[in-house]
Amino acid sequence: MKASISKFLIIVYLFSATEASQLLKLPLLFSHFVEHQQKDPSMSFGGFLHHHYATEHKDDGDAATDNKLPFKSHDHCCSFVFPISIFHTIQLSQIKTIIIEKKNIFFASSGNIISAYLASIWQPPRF
Repeated sequence: MKASISKFLIIVYLFSATEASQLLKLPLLFSHFVEHQQKDPSMSFGGFLHHHYATEHKDDGDAATDNKLPFKSHDHCCSFVFPISIFHTIQLSQIKTIIIEKKNIFFASSGNIISAYLASIWQPPRF
């Protein structure tokens, strides 16, 4: 049940807040390709896509259909947010005061530190 609800919500989001709703226009793309192929049987599907999307498309009498093709125009897509709270509200009953004590930190100068370099095995060879 949770999986089907989550899939439904993802689909609702994709079709309302993104341009995925343009995919619903794919049958129109194929039917318009069939119309063009009846006029010119030598036209391939790639040529059809190049003619309508890649080049400046001149008006060939079917401008109304051309503008309805997928990804040819932008629909009025908008995003929305579900105002549903899925988290429980936590109310604090007491406010606790935290006291941070000031501590003096001692920084030793490099002259006071015994070098770990001398005890290291990764030293250059001595002659």
